[in-house]
Amino acid sequence: MHLPCPYRRRLLGSAAGAAALTVFSTRAAAAAPVGRPLEGPPVQMTQLMDMSPSQQALSRDYATGFRLAFAELKVATGLRVELKFIELDGSDAALLGAIQTVKNDTAQVALIGTVGESLALASLKQAERSGLEIAHVAPWLADSRFDGNANLFALFASREDQIRYVLKGLATMGVSELGIVYPSAAYEAALQPGTAQIIERLKLKARVLTVPTDHDLESLGGRLDPNAPYFLLFMGGAIELALFTRGLGKRGVQRYVVCLSDVDTNTFMQLNPGKSVPIIFTRVVPDPRGSKLAVVRAYRAALQRYFDEDPSPTSFAGYLGGRYAASVIASAGPNPGRARVLSEFKRRVAANLDGWRFDFEANGRASSYVSQTLLNSNGSFID
Repeated sequence: MHLPCPYRRRLLGSAAGAAALTVFSTRAAAAAPVGRPLEGPPVQMTQLMDMSPSQQALSRDYATGFRLAFAELKVATGLRVELKFIELDGSDAALLGAIQTVKNDTAQVALIGTVGESLALASLKQAERSGLEIAHVAPWLADSRFDGNANLFALFASREDQIRYVLKGLATMGVSELGIVYPSAAYEAALQPGTAQIIERLKLKARVLTVPTDHDLESLGGRLDPNAPYFLLFMGGAIELALFTRGLGKRGVQRYVVCLSDVDTNTFMQLNPGKSVPIIFTRVVPDPRGSKLAVVRAYRAALQRYFDEDPSPTSFAGYLGGRYAASVIASAGPNPGRARVLSEFKRRVAANLDGWRFDFEANGRASSYVSQTLLNSNGSFID
């Protein structure tokens, strides 16, 4: 299956290996502020991106938000951030090579916006094994097992926050058991340890449903055990969810599917999903299409100015991550090195970004915000 790939998205590049791109190739970002000449070298950071087929849309959306934030930063203040993208295929060997590349390039002062989640988890582990002391800023990471890592600066609500929010809304339905659906054994290996801890803390029962190697998600949905739990927590991306709902639609069994912030509704609806399957989508940022927050208006204006594409929760999250990182980098002084940048992030200073606040909890995250929308069985969205 091929994802829609508008021309504007090609600005992010599509090389199979490492791609080094600056954020300022977009048309308006190239102009320096009037009367403010740029001084000194740019601050250099690296974004690791999982470009395996199931993660491409998520990775591109999240990266778009960071590009917007840094383009705005340059125009507004003259501070330049050079963002190097390293595209990975999901393999351990590729990640090892990427971490070593960053370690050897001492000009790279932070890893920022690593995406998707399996890659973010693996990068934290590999950096520790490789002795890479660097700030991991705003990775796409709902798993909270590493929240105590001093080098991790997770900005958005954890998986547990998201599940608790959904369960609160379903309290009247007496949910006591969840089915946990994994698109593959690799997903299960990466995410189930953290998910199992959450389920235990919530005092729920869980049944793990993982796609066998000789089947796909559509066939899993089409052959779903009639005794499977009524609420299914789906742990994949938009492509996998579309396939799974097609199978459920054909099977004709009524189930609620709960999917977390990995799935963007814009992308999902373009993939011909199954009909009549009610789906609960969580968001870890305000709705970028309808919120009246000033930071949302700024994001939408920047998105139209530089990329001319529709808002999405994922790219808005990247924009917020970039805005937060920019505020910390700006406070680190001229020409900051890796150790200085890490030290500045470790201060975990609260930030108010035009009405959106990041405020770290002790050894925790900067935000626990969660909202949700329901795609009902009639195909309508209900907030």
